[in-house]
Amino acid sequence: MSDYQKVLSSLSDVKQSGDKAMAKCPAHDDGSSSLSIKHLDNGKVLIHCFAGCSGEEILSAAGLSWSDIYPEDGYKPLASKVTLEEIKSAQFLMELVPIWHSQGNFNPTQSDREAIYKAQATLNAAKARGLI
Repeated sequence: MSDYQKVLSSLSDVKQSGDKAMAKCPAHDDGSSSLSIKHLDNGKVLIHCFAGCSGEEILSAAGLSWSDIYPEDGYKPLASKVTLEEIKSAQFLMELVPIWHSQGNFNPTQSDREAIYKAQATLNAAKARGLI
C-alpha cells in the first residue's frame, strides 16, 4: 500500500480525485470535509486542515506519523511560529528559576510550579523533535 493510500485509509468520508482528496479532519469535530490531502510525484503526501489543525495534531489523531507522509529523506517539519514562541518562553522561564532560587526569594505557588513543569515538558518535547 502506498503512503498516500495508507493516509487515506486512516481517514473518514474521503472524496478522492486522482492525486488529491478531501476528508474529515480527525483532529477536530469536523462537520464538513476540511482536510486536504495531496500525493506528490516524489512520494510525499501533503496534508492541510482548513480549520487550522497542525500537521502533528492531524497525524496523531489519525494514528499516523511524519514517516507515513514523507519518504525516509531525513525531513523534519519546521515548528510553527506559536511553537517557537512557546519554546522561547519556556527557555526564558527556566533561565529565571535558578536566579530566583539563588536570590533566596523563590517561594513558588502551585500555579508557579505548574508553569515550571509545563515549561520543562515543552523543552523536553522540543529537544525530542530536534527543534533545540
